[in-house]
Amino acid sequence: MSTLQHWDTQLFYWVFEGLRTDWLTPLMLFLSEGNKWWSVRIGLLLLWLLLVWRGGRARLFALLLVPTLIVANEACDLLKNWVGRVRPCVALPIEPLTGRLTSPSFPSAHAANMAALVGLAGEVVHWRTALSLLWLPLLVGFSRVYVGVHYPSDVVGGWVMGWVVGAGVGWLWRWIAARRTSSPSVSESERRGT
Repeated sequence: MSTLQHWDTQLFYWVFEGLRTDWLTPLMLFLSEGNKWWSVRIGLLLLWLLLVWRGGRARLFALLLVPTLIVANEACDLLKNWVGRVRPCVALPIEPLTGRLTSPSFPSAHAANMAALVGLAGEVVHWRTALSLLWLPLLVGFSRVYVGVHYPSDVVGGWVMGWVVGAGVGWLWRWIAARRTSSPSVSESERRGT
């Protein structure tokens, strides 16, 4: 086992076994798997609709969030299949809290999605908004290690990939918008060909 994998495994055990408490476990399960509950899905949909209804940068953020999350998920799936890393709940003698997942482990799509949200918010809304949302990727990423389905490096890889995707989509949108507004308009005489 390489030194990096050894430290990754040790850190995994420290979180998975060393930090386990009765009061923290329900919160970690919710953060890790809450998106599967219908009540949470309906709440997120209502929040998304509220952002769209609000208009301005909130609407732009909400509308760009959908393709951003699709790109982040697809990028994670491609990288997971390419790397093929086995999840700790398969490779190690543990019983995960959420059931044994057998899909590849690196990077964590949960962590990537939350980091993409923050990266997009920083580019489209404001960096203060992004900073106020930093707790989302941190807690969701931590929860994936806590429940036993990702190594810490899977989460860090997800954070990096997600932030790059989110900030990249936001930057691309701003670049396109700037080019559209700065392009010279065609004068009436040019349109008529005189």
